[in-house]
Amino acid sequence: MKVHEKLIASIRAHSPYLSWAAEGRTPDEVKAETLAILRPHFQNPSVLTDVPISILAHEAVSISNIQVDAWASSMLAGVLAEYREALAQDQRESVAALEAWDEPIARAMSEFMSLYLMEVDKTGLELDELRLEVLRNVGGLLEACVQPQLKALLHQIRIRRRRKTDVEDILALKFGAAVEELHQTLRAPGIVEPPPWDIKLHHWRNVAQHHSATIQNGRIVCNYRIGKVTHQIELTRDELVAVARKMQEVLGIVRTARSIFIADNVVALRGRRVVEPRPEILFFQFAVGIATQGFNIVDVDVSGDVAHLHVQDATDQDARLRGVHASQFLVGTWAHFHRPLVRVTYIDKSGRKCLEAAASGADCEDVSEERVTFETLADRVMFRVVDDEERTCGT
Repeated sequence: MKVHEKLIASIRAHSPYLSWAAEGRTPDEVKAETLAILRPHFQNPSVLTDVPISILAHEAVSISNIQVDAWASSMLAGVLAEYREALAQDQRESVAALEAWDEPIARAMSEFMSLYLMEVDKTGLELDELRLEVLRNVGGLLEACVQPQLKALLHQIRIRRRRKTDVEDILALKFGAAVEELHQTLRAPGIVEPPPWDIKLHHWRNVAQHHSATIQNGRIVCNYRIGKVTHQIELTRDELVAVARKMQEVLGIVRTARSIFIADNVVALRGRRVVEPRPEILFFQFAVGIATQGFNIVDVDVSGDVAHLHVQDATDQDARLRGVHASQFLVGTWAHFHRPLVRVTYIDKSGRKCLEAAASGADCEDVSEERVTFETLADRVMFRVVDDEERTCGT
């Protein structure tokens, strides 16, 4: 379960929800804070009540990270405005374009998940190996993840500009041609020529894929061509790592803008066929939702006929009540692992196992498929009090 461990660790490191719970904030207060972060970016904020907290929580973290940087914040506003103006110009075409790009973007986010899961600690790498590894990541990120997002955005800009187009035309564009058109037509062109280098994205992609970077006098020298002229930029070790982070920031901006736009216009998009993300992305959303409730996933054990989730409390609240609260994760655990038996073990803040909840996969499926109400599951869950003093994690 190393995949799940890495995803869970990222939630601990990059989201505020567990620390908020430790400070004493209730799940309702966490949700209120999450909505307060999101609401200014929505034209129809009433729709937020219909979006699952696990989705909202992830987007709230993304927006909070973007807002730290003035450039990133302005780019988010600019990209979001492009989507909104396209919808205002021609709602039917804009909605059709959104749906046409759902599958390519789902594949792009799957590729990002693979890049993330394959990422290695670069701290100890020699400069030449660092050059190769970082540029490999930059090239993959731009080609496989950023490019589909930008082409989906370009489709909306063409609609805004009343230019006839379809998804096949844009898919056929070379990455450089798409970037150049975006640079000429975007209201916020900096997204495809990010600072401080002001080098267009396809040139960074070419540096990576053409292996045109070398080591000279302890610096990474990147070569790229504009027309027939070769240009160079010299980077330190830290600056090269900063390039990779900036490319991730660009992806985060265009992805978040599209996600907010879709959530904000859920009424206009009713009936749109939803492409389901890969299982690891769905598990990540599940884990984020658990964190908003003040629980930290400390182990996932899936073997044979049993899927067993272990959650530790980040609060000092009553252990019995919190243990019962944790039993609601049985259905989500079954939804991800589809085992005949599902267990959730509750561990208090000190690290002591307190309560185990178990349910059959069939009962969880009935709730998941809405054949019975969630409350019905409470009568079918088997609880076992764990009275030992074993310290399983934490202090």
